[in-house]
Amino acid sequence: MRIIKMISKYTFLPILALLTLSSSAQKTPKVSVGSAKPPIKIGIVTYNLLDLYEGTKGSEDIDLYGGKGEYTKFDMAYGLLVEIPLNYKSSLDMELNMGKMTSQKENQYLKTELSMFNVHYRRYLTKSQKSDKFYTRLYCQLGLGLTLYKAERYFVKDNGLFSMREGVCFNNSATIGCMFNLSKKFQVSLSTGGMFNYADGFDGYDNQKAGDLMLKSGLGLYFSL
Repeated sequence: MRIIKMISKYTFLPILALLTLSSSAQKTPKVSVGSAKPPIKIGIVTYNLLDLYEGTKGSEDIDLYGGKGEYTKFDMAYGLLVEIPLNYKSSLDMELNMGKMTSQKENQYLKTELSMFNVHYRRYLTKSQKSDKFYTRLYCQLGLGLTLYKAERYFVKDNGLFSMREGVCFNNSATIGCMFNLSKKFQVSLSTGGMFNYADGFDGYDNQKAGDLMLKSGLGLYFSL
């Protein structure tokens, strides 16, 4: 329940904004898209990464989190993407991203370098229109993938490194987003969602946890082939 409340806290306003944008845009008349197969899309994407606080269990477990503290930054990841349509309502989205993430709590802080490969099943919730018109499409997606990470924990007092972990782990994610069709060839997407990385050492310390939860909020630019 704590994780559900936390995801709701960080995603409610972005989701509300996306719903509002999609609702206003969908007031325009729908146009038949015909029987042609949707095009494959390639593009680039950038994400803001935020380590989410999941609570503390026991005196030896300090769960670090991002967005607050002297040693946390506005963390970013950058990557390439391909969207392969299955039909006009769904597609497979594949991404390769590389970035960094920081977090801090009490007397410790964390630096993490990570690379992520993900495959998402995307379901569009609103209809497509003529490709040369501006319109929006709300979507949701579920993803599976791999995360390659190198995590280092430091003490705030003397910047001393006291724990380092690296490895590869599975991840899964849930995302909601909105696609903005700018022209026949170009689209822009805004998205936000949670990702769980299944590695005990993802936070730089073996603390008997199943993994670590993070928030990804992204901006993507697509080109239709």
